[in-house]
Amino acid sequence: MSKSKKNICLVTTVYSFFLYLLIKGYDEDDIYIFTAWFPKEVSKNVDHIQMPPVSFKGKKFAELNSISGIWQNIIGFSRYFYGYLKLRVLLFIKTFNCDVEAYGHAQTPFSYILFENENSNIIEDGLENYSAEICEPHKINPFIDLFLHICGIYFLNNCECYGTHKNVKNVYLTNKHENPLIKDKVRVIDIDTLWNELSENEQSKILQIFNIDLNNMDFNKESVIILTQPLSEGQENITLDQELTIYKNMIEKFKDKSVIIKPHPRDLKNYSEIFPDVEVIDRFFPIELLNLIGIKPKVVCSIFSTALLNFKESELYVYEGDLYNPKFEGFRDDLINLINEKN
Repeated sequence: MSKSKKNICLVTTVYSFFLYLLIKGYDEDDIYIFTAWFPKEVSKNVDHIQMPPVSFKGKKFAELNSISGIWQNIIGFSRYFYGYLKLRVLLFIKTFNCDVEAYGHAQTPFSYILFENENSNIIEDGLENYSAEICEPHKINPFIDLFLHICGIYFLNNCECYGTHKNVKNVYLTNKHENPLIKDKVRVIDIDTLWNELSENEQSKILQIFNIDLNNMDFNKESVIILTQPLSEGQENITLDQELTIYKNMIEKFKDKSVIIKPHPRDLKNYSEIFPDVEVIDRFFPIELLNLIGIKPKVVCSIFSTALLNFKESELYVYEGDLYNPKFEGFRDDLINLINEKN
């Protein structure tokens, strides 16, 4: 008796979920697993497994120098082991006697469980991640390796999660990657091509999942879109005031046009209050969809988001001022080079 096939998708971001839907299509029989950071505004539209939060204010562990810190660790680890056991049991039930293909992020909580599978695939979560160090896969005694699998401690080094592990067969990226450790696994995908290959019903389903109502899209040929990034939320070297100053400068530069802010999904700032004279659109859909449904703004701006590369017919503006962090400069230089290559 032949085994049935089952796809599993585990992602943190709407962007990577969108890429999965383009690569594999939407199938209600697929297993969708969303981490705690995935927007509920989108996950509610799909039958899915929701994983609990396991981090402590962006760190793996809370400080142990207080009762509060000890208690946070107890709660955090309790959530972790609950999530681990939950996923183990559910996957056993849902994939019993199935040939499994795993897709998604290998560096997020619980995802290493999926990448025990010998047919695993990584989906891009922003090209910046693949600028980081990527290491050789670990070599270990097979009996110890099996024990680590059972315990759920699969990737010994986080850098393996970007594609070098033996079980990772494909790394789906929207641009080429020359690192020799993963170069042969990289599959460059073209979002426009994949979208156009979908049927009208398949496209409509994706728009429905991301809560996109075309009747509420108010753009014109002179629109300028500012793509924000969650810098002050996630980087200690840039303050909220510094970040907002960057966006103020962008708004001032294009004040003679219709400026629209599209917040990053992890950007929690209330831009409607901060910039009351600027239109703000939903943060919980991948910005790439705008271009695919025929919305082509005059200019698209960002600090260093690779999402700019999807707007092939728009003028692309990368912020020119001081970014307060040398790492940002490197990302920006890489992005500018990619833009020049596209042009």
